[in-house]
Amino acid sequence: MKKSIFSTLLALCVLHALTIRAQVKTQTVTGTVSAVNGEKLPGASLMEKGTGNAGKSDSAGNFRINVSSLNSTLIVSFVGYKTMEVNLAGRSKVDVLMEISSSSVQEVVVVGYGTQQRKDITGSIASISSATIKNQPAASVDQLIQGRAAGVDVSQASGAPGGRLNIRIRGASSLNAGNEPLFVIDDVPVYNNSKDPSGTSYGTFTPTNALASLNPNDIESIQVLKDASATAIYGSRGSNGVIIITTKRGTGNKMTVDYNGYYGVQTVANKLDLMNGQQHAEYLNDWAQSRNLPAPFADPAAIGKGTDWQDELFRPAAIQNHQVSLSSAKNNLKYFVSANYFNQDGIVINSNLKRYSFRVNADARLSEKIRFSQSLSYSRTVNRSVPTSGAGSGNIRSVGEKIYATSPTVPVFDENGDYVDYWYNAAKAESPVASLLTIQNKLQGDNLLGNVSLEYKPLENLTFKSLLGINLVNRNNQEYYPRATTYIGGLLGGLGMIGERKVTNVLNENTVRYTKIFKEKHNVELLGGFTWQREQDFSATAEPSGFADDRLGVNSIGSATGSKILNSSLTEWSMASFLGRANYQFDDKYLLTVSFRADGSSKFGAANKWGYFPSMAVGYRLSEETFMKDLKFLSDLKIRGSYGLTGNQEIGSYQSLATLTTSNSYIFDNKLVSAARHTRLANGELKWEKTAQWDVGLDLAFFDNRLRLTADYYKKDTRDLLFTIDIPGYSGYSSALYNTGGVENKGFELNLGGDIFTGDFTWTADVNFARNKSKITSLGRATSTTLFVGYPPGNYLGYVYEGVFHNQAEIDAQTAQTNVKPGDARYKDVNQDGFLNADDRIVMGNSIPEFIYGLNSSFGYKNFSLTVFLQGAAGADRVENTGLTDPSDSGNKSVRLLNRWSPKNPDSNIPRAGYSNVLTSTYQLMDASYLKVRNVQLSYAIPSSLLPGLAGSSVYVSGQNLLTSTDYIGYDPDGGGDYPTATTIMFGVNLKF
Repeated sequence: MKKSIFSTLLALCVLHALTIRAQVKTQTVTGTVSAVNGEKLPGASLMEKGTGNAGKSDSAGNFRINVSSLNSTLIVSFVGYKTMEVNLAGRSKVDVLMEISSSSVQEVVVVGYGTQQRKDITGSIASISSATIKNQPAASVDQLIQGRAAGVDVSQASGAPGGRLNIRIRGASSLNAGNEPLFVIDDVPVYNNSKDPSGTSYGTFTPTNALASLNPNDIESIQVLKDASATAIYGSRGSNGVIIITTKRGTGNKMTVDYNGYYGVQTVANKLDLMNGQQHAEYLNDWAQSRNLPAPFADPAAIGKGTDWQDELFRPAAIQNHQVSLSSAKNNLKYFVSANYFNQDGIVINSNLKRYSFRVNADARLSEKIRFSQSLSYSRTVNRSVPTSGAGSGNIRSVGEKIYATSPTVPVFDENGDYVDYWYNAAKAESPVASLLTIQNKLQGDNLLGNVSLEYKPLENLTFKSLLGINLVNRNNQEYYPRATTYIGGLLGGLGMIGERKVTNVLNENTVRYTKIFKEKHNVELLGGFTWQREQDFSATAEPSGFADDRLGVNSIGSATGSKILNSSLTEWSMASFLGRANYQFDDKYLLTVSFRADGSSKFGAANKWGYFPSMAVGYRLSEETFMKDLKFLSDLKIRGSYGLTGNQEIGSYQSLATLTTSNSYIFDNKLVSAARHTRLANGELKWEKTAQWDVGLDLAFFDNRLRLTADYYKKDTRDLLFTIDIPGYSGYSSALYNTGGVENKGFELNLGGDIFTGDFTWTADVNFARNKSKITSLGRATSTTLFVGYPPGNYLGYVYEGVFHNQAEIDAQTAQTNVKPGDARYKDVNQDGFLNADDRIVMGNSIPEFIYGLNSSFGYKNFSLTVFLQGAAGADRVENTGLTDPSDSGNKSVRLLNRWSPKNPDSNIPRAGYSNVLTSTYQLMDASYLKVRNVQLSYAIPSSLLPGLAGSSVYVSGQNLLTSTDYIGYDPDGGGDYPTATTIMFGVNLKF
């Protein structure tokens, strides 16, 4: 009886519960989850707040979820993005736009032709966010990369405003073809090769940085693609790595206005430690005595300190930047608009760079299936430059040469107030100050870079995209070297140059993407496409000389009475490509990427125009295995491996063809006749230079991602080098371009990052370290006196310096060196044959660092933050052949030559003044290892209570290149040529309205 009653009551309760459940009506909500850049986010989690109702977005970012009420709130989350709470407010259809989380901005990675989550990456990719490079005073983006990505070696080719940098990703893969990485700026491929017109035939012009036209303040993120799996999708241009730059796009549900501005003062980071006037006068007396000449200075002490030419040519220089931007992502329209003004005076007199830039990025959803995007930037750069490294071979001296070739015994002005332009034993003298102040060298460039694209989505998982990109460059250069103040101008009666260059590069890309999640565990993405690119390059120069008046300069070239050298050229190249990629993920732990690209280039022989570049990568996320789940301290563990082929086509156009020149004239029937002759042999066998690369990597994260480690080991083998080799003279030519030889690079990279402290006091640190070993594996049919099989490129060849001959007895005790005197250099007879000749030279050093590293630490306490960035390199050598080390000429010298050999200082191992047996040797070899304090920045976030309506605003003070620790005695071990780098102190402000 009791059992029957209990059963009846239970049945009534169940029936009542079912009745109540039936009375609760659920509502269905649909929509899409997208990133701020418009990319759909598959696998995003959705949950109705306060209930168990949940769902996920599919492979196309679409979702469907049942909720208890259309007035409830959805909680939306996705790895790498800010978790959002969306109030439905009666809506049954919502589109969720997710913003990247500032604490995990690198979780979403831009790859070739798309994006991926960091956890799903199978290739080797380094990421640099806009937060990392924010508020750095830089004329170009490549300056911001240095030291921030493992395996990326950035060196300064020139410290001048707008000066070029050299970038090597995992070493140099080529000898004659390009070694610079490919830059992809908002989907448009760009090389950092100069598009400047050439200078005069006397080597007066140093090319500027092509990337200086891009405003660094517009950059959202930088991705460095290093291994073949990451770069092979760019095929023929992936051998040297790929740097993808993404600019900012509209964010937020209302229009925001940002102002970013700074002002700073630059000073020369390092001065050479040179002799003063008295010291150099004493040196010149010794130098004259060694040549049996009368002493030029009767009383060196009377000269005193003399003239410090560094103080005369260097100056404190202003740098300033001002940018205003507007941003919004409301409804179906997103836009980012910016205007920028950048002005950098050079630390050398009469040098300056100005940039005016404007950008418009827009995204519009025209319908449920059609999306329009556009990125467009225009910039104008105006560069006033002075001769830097590589200038003129003495006829036109660089800034550094003017300093150490000019005697400090000479005053700037004579008693009449005129510039002094001659000093003792000066064969090609000019006043350094007057020449730099009066040289006219103005380079103006206009650059239009951008794209428009249209996406069409006929099906839920299928997207077609067509993109048209353009890069227009228009530059003109004007130079004038006056008769009155420059050596070359006086020699030629004034030297001028007008140059113009126009480059038009057009790109069309057409891709189709298919994404699908099968049975919640199989995630497939397929990409296929066709691209076409064409470039036309026209240049023209006129080089007149013999001007009647310096004041008119190149504004009156018709009046020039000297020779007028006229040149013009037109080159074109084009490339067509087919590409494909497949990404497959199983159960969020097994990863596979396969890609293939076929490139056809007009630069190669008829039978070899097409190159084929496959790659494959696998990844295994062990942290997703059940047996790893108990390791609570482990957040992520992934091993990955890749192998692939990439190519290089960075040679001039028409290299496979026989070319003609009409620059020669011949006499026929007593008449001067213009004629053409061959300048290059045809080589129809010319083909792609190819690099095979494999990579093994490990990604680790601990303690809820607070500690992160990435490690890679790689090996690159480049074969069929595009190599210019010497050919027999009887052929009528001296050299030709062939495919021959090989280069190997191998090394490892390590990146360690951590959020060490969180809370009121925060400390975040990132360390990267990379070591690369390079060697030439074959020279093939080539011969070289500077390249050796088994050694890396960039070697220095020379003799072993063993000090000096201290006395005549040491000279008499040997036979290898003849015609020497006490105080002359002593070199080692390496092969001990009793003679000193070329056979005794050794590979004595290398310009490539053995390893590079960087350390970035950020400390925060409440509204204050402090960032310290250190960067360094070790194991690189420099050969200093200037007057800093060579006491054989009469230019100014390093103070270390004060300890030179002399009868009064017979124990010294520094050669005597005026010694004659000058050979490149280990005497000039210097260790160029260094550690730099690249940046120190203190910021204060202004509380919104202090400035209502300006939430997110801040002020900061920053110092760049504050300290360099090195044994190198030149201006900068990092390069910079004869235009030194600067130390900058600046103050800035960010205001958000």
